[in-house]
Amino acid sequence: MEKEQIQQFVKKLTEVVNLYDKPIKEKWDSAFPDYPLTVSPILYIVVFLFAYIIIVPTISKFIRNIKNSLRLGQRKYEEDMIYLHKYGNVDQYLPSLSPFCLKLEAYLRFASLKYTVVSQPDFNLAPKGKLPFIERNGEIIDDSSFIINWINDQIDFNPDATLVSDEKAITLATKRLLEDHLYFIIMNHRWLTKDGYKFTKTCFKDIPFLARPFVLRKIRKNVEKTLYLQGIGRFSDEELHELANEDIRCLSNLLGESEYIFGTQEPTSLDIYVFSFIASIIQLPYKYPLKTLVMNRRNLVNHCKRIGHLYFQEYDWDFE
Repeated sequence: MEKEQIQQFVKKLTEVVNLYDKPIKEKWDSAFPDYPLTVSPILYIVVFLFAYIIIVPTISKFIRNIKNSLRLGQRKYEEDMIYLHKYGNVDQYLPSLSPFCLKLEAYLRFASLKYTVVSQPDFNLAPKGKLPFIERNGEIIDDSSFIINWINDQIDFNPDATLVSDEKAITLATKRLLEDHLYFIIMNHRWLTKDGYKFTKTCFKDIPFLARPFVLRKIRKNVEKTLYLQGIGRFSDEELHELANEDIRCLSNLLGESEYIFGTQEPTSLDIYVFSFIASIIQLPYKYPLKTLVMNRRNLVNHCKRIGHLYFQEYDWDFE
């Protein structure tokens, strides 16, 4: 039965191909009588599309991987130096527009590790095609949270050692709130609101002038699609404001009147995470609703300035 079905399918496919092949061949033969078509033009098209969609990208990726491997082998590394690939700074206000890049750089300083920022990060080297990632002795490690775990293992660094189990559980849950909820609200403002997009465009000066509008339009479209699939993009501005207010209130209540979360004498990993996301909101040099929500929580503002002065003295943490 299966054999008969296959034969019927092939027969119908042949009929369809011949239906389109015949007029194409006739026009070709009348235009180029000395060069008759001996192979199905539809087959030519199918082979071309297969090569363009499947074979060419596969070969290109293979060649790119070889080049990257050679580049890694040829690059002169300072032994044990950490090379940080990240998005660039925002004038004198922020070390990076990305809260994930800011989080990782802050953690490197928090752990007193020497590192070098790569001025032109190579996305082709990024295993997941995203920033930040680091290189060390030719090894590439990506994803800011996994890099932080790697740092802790490498130098036996544990800033959360004094926390009890409940506090560690709160730490993990709050990190998820920041990275999997508040972050998308930040992205919605930066890319999908008029004022946010107007400022965000100024942070991509490294993209060639003529190509910049097309690249930014594509990024904006991708962000819009991502936010819609994630869910944040389906809410109205009023609903997003309410959701953001709940997140900010939660962070403010968690910090309370303490200098650092959980009332510790020194920052914990969660302090670095909270700093990175709050700074990404309040350090942009213009007013907008999300920033106002945070500025009304003075304990969060003071916490952000405190961490900023500790680890990024070269930036202005006192403007409002």
